[in-house]
Amino acid sequence: MYDRSIAVIPARGGSTRLVNKNTTLLGGKPLISWITEAVIDSTCFDKVVISTDSDDIFDCVSHYAVERHVRPKDHATTKATVLNAMINLMENHEPYEIFSYFLPTCPFITPKQITTGYNMLEKYWNKCDSVVSMTKMQDTVQLACLMQDDHVLPVFDNLESGLTNSKFIKQYYKPSGAFYMGYWSSIMRDKNFFKGNTRGVIIPTENSIDINTKTDMELAEALLNANSI
Repeated sequence: MYDRSIAVIPARGGSTRLVNKNTTLLGGKPLISWITEAVIDSTCFDKVVISTDSDDIFDCVSHYAVERHVRPKDHATTKATVLNAMINLMENHEPYEIFSYFLPTCPFITPKQITTGYNMLEKYWNKCDSVVSMTKMQDTVQLACLMQDDHVLPVFDNLESGLTNSKFIKQYYKPSGAFYMGYWSSIMRDKNFFKGNTRGVIIPTENSIDINTKTDMELAEALLNANSI
């Protein structure tokens, strides 16, 4: 009988927009430590794995109750997607009932929010393939346009129909990037977290910061200093 749930934190060493991103200090501790602590403190998972090609990254969290997966070189390049890296890990790992992965670039997700997602997956186990963290899109999507040379091409019909009043504007959401949870069998079948029956946990904007650049890191540090988290 296999264990029930596994959480993987993928963290490659070759970040380009913010060099050494995962080991950069935020609030006095390495960026990767934030998500590692949140996942462990949620107490949802039988095993927590750090998938990395970097000894320095793993050394930052090796004192926690985690194991290391040595991420293959071909899944640690700038062109490699996290999803494909996780599928590769699953294909070469003993099965679990529930598989989840958490991005270290989203440090402010809380153990409670992780638990909410996990409980949702269990609650709707026969009507749900996956649960992902979602956050509100701040831009008004219905006013989006494409530009072809200097021609303006509205994507939606709101502009052409004059439906720009707030009562005609829907709220759209996007994945926050913090977590992706699903049943192992569904993920291996679909090779995706958004096919099948996907449910979402709405994460507040302040918990949804996604760090990829120096500016993002400075914003996160400012939020901490202002006690906004």
